[in-house]
Amino acid sequence: MIKVFYGEKGMGKSKMMVDLANDHVDRQDGDVVFVDDSNDLMLKLKHKIRFTDVSIYPVSGADQFLSFLCGIISQNYDIESIFIDGLTYIVKEDINALENFFNHISSLMEKYEIHFIFSINGKPETMPAYLKAYI
Repeated sequence: MIKVFYGEKGMGKSKMMVDLANDHVDRQDGDVVFVDDSNDLMLKLKHKIRFTDVSIYPVSGADQFLSFLCGIISQNYDIESIFIDGLTYIVKEDINALENFFNHISSLMEKYEIHFIFSINGKPETMPAYLKAYI
């Protein structure tokens, strides 16, 4: 499953992500990973969730971030869910340029049976058509 929370800044996407991650870790047997571009949310997550602040790593762009996620997956075969808060802030690319990234995420989801949950800032009327399948 790929799920996207898409909307304008300040509508509560990060809080929904934290709540959902905390719920997932209680309901799943596998591991939950939460990736963000700062450590602001770290203390709001249950201790069983693996929190990763991507800003401390030299990740730039969607391709490098995809490789970063593959590295996380390759080190832990028990991951069931990966939460990515603020995708466009992490990759520093426009959402319209990320369709290929989501195609690769879809392949990873199918191959490793991992749930990917994203939050993305943007105006609903400018949401790319390819994202509508994940809302």
